[in-house]
Amino acid sequence: MKSRTLQFGIALAVASLCAQAPVASAAQGDWLVRGGLGYVDPVDDNLEIAPGTDLQVDKSIGFTIEGTYMFADHWGAELLAAWPFTHDVKIEGVGNVAEVDHLPPTLSLQYHFNPEGKFRPYVGVGVNYTTFTREREKGILEPSSELTLDDSVGPAAQVGLDIDMGSNWFANLGVRYIQIETDAEVKGSDLGSEFGTVKLGEVEINPIIYQAQFGYRFRRAEPAPAPVVAAAPPPPPAPVAVAPADADGDGVVDADDLCPDTPKGDRVGSHGCSCDVSRQVQFAFDSAELTAEGRATLDEMAETLRRLNFISGTVIGHTDSVGSDAFNQGLSVRRAESVASYLAGKGIGRDRLTATGKGESQPIADNGTDEGRALNRRVVITRTDCDAN
Repeated sequence: MKSRTLQFGIALAVASLCAQAPVASAAQGDWLVRGGLGYVDPVDDNLEIAPGTDLQVDKSIGFTIEGTYMFADHWGAELLAAWPFTHDVKIEGVGNVAEVDHLPPTLSLQYHFNPEGKFRPYVGVGVNYTTFTREREKGILEPSSELTLDDSVGPAAQVGLDIDMGSNWFANLGVRYIQIETDAEVKGSDLGSEFGTVKLGEVEINPIIYQAQFGYRFRRAEPAPAPVVAAAPPPPPAPVAVAPADADGDGVVDADDLCPDTPKGDRVGSHGCSCDVSRQVQFAFDSAELTAEGRATLDEMAETLRRLNFISGTVIGHTDSVGSDAFNQGLSVRRAESVASYLAGKGIGRDRLTATGKGESQPIADNGTDEGRALNRRVVITRTDCDAN
């Protein structure tokens, strides 16, 4: 018995040398199926029938098949099955007395050291149930006697090594120890015992099984990858606000500016034209008739006033100091009316202009000189629509 333990210990040591440090594994859910040959080597001297006379169970070779389910990383549950092993049963000095078949199904818990490597050692422990399916008597037991062997339940241990061959195929080498101990008895009419039965005793087979197999690894189905959700495109950049062009900087955009060259700082109306601009027309002495120069000035002004549809203003006449106040007041009014009427004839609504006279009351130059009096004989046109805005 010590030699059997030694053999199994050596196999366990070899498997341990092949083991690598456990690594993260995807083995959970895999199935490992192995099939091949098993060499069954029972212990010697299985049963002492009489002093110096032993019953011996011979060695056997048979087909084995195993299935392992990896229920966790590194851990598996294995079931061993086999084609019935056939053994000759001998009695020393007598020869063959029987031939028996038995099935050794064994359920084991395994630990796999390196389930994703090329060399995949494992160990296992479990329980064996052996049933003897047929006993065929020979020699002295034939034909009137019958040999029977009871079923056996006992512990089992194993070491093994899977060697990767690619594409999920692998080779396997394994060594098992199975405790098989069964009660044997012989029944027959010529045995001379009560009921014709002789109990031989407990037969200790307790074999070491050496296995060479090939296997295939059925990998678990990988979960379908989660659909890749495309990232939403970034929102388009906010449009950059571009201030409308305003060339003269008067606050009225060029598209609406009827006076795009207004001097910087001038107060302007809604059309971008200066509010604080006045024009004046000069007159001859004691006259309300427009001069050629005056008409030219008013023609230029009328063109601008027509573009400014909502323009309005005042037309104020003035005189020099020659003459009485009353005369000069009337003359200033006539001069204002002359300008307003001329502009009306150029398409400027008469109702948009207020004509008044100031006489000689608001001189802009010295009435003591001819030049000063000429400057004071004038009509001043001033915008008033900006005041309304």
